[in-house]
Amino acid sequence: MATQTSSLIGANLNGTVSDTTALFALGTVATGTDGSRWEYVLASATFITGELVLLNPRGSAFTLISSLFTARTAYDIAAAQGLLNRDQYGWVAKQGRNLYVLCTGTITSGNNTGVGLGVNSGRLVVGALAGVGNTIFGIFLTSDTPTSGGVNATQATLTWPRYVNKQ
Repeated sequence: MATQTSSLIGANLNGTVSDTTALFALGTVATGTDGSRWEYVLASATFITGELVLLNPRGSAFTLISSLFTARTAYDIAAAQGLLNRDQYGWVAKQGRNLYVLCTGTITSGNNTGVGLGVNSGRLVVGALAGVGNTIFGIFLTSDTPTSGGVNATQATLTWPRYVNKQ
């Protein structure tokens, strides 16, 4: 897990703490080890390790589902790195190495053609299982997902994750 390298006193990036009281302004950015960049958000739902979220400019995080792609083009994508409870404040990762993303099924590491967002919210899938035309770029899996076919938090590098609607 990342260690904070910015000068924010009390910023805990390890993903194990979420607060009912805001400790920082929403949208505050922190930097961490492994080239990581984090944003302080208010969770609109409960997020688990690796779950992909959509960030609005006011600092709220929403579950990333493909129906949000067409309506919210200016929003950022990030990944929760631990449990973040609904209506609580915490940090989500927008960039960096050795971070986790949630995947469904088997995805091979090193895929540089983009991965899709599955029917299950906040999870990546291989192309055939993705919502029609919805591809996410800027997420590079650095380890294979297990072949069990279940939901797995898999190590990845995030470099400005964004989606492309190819419809």
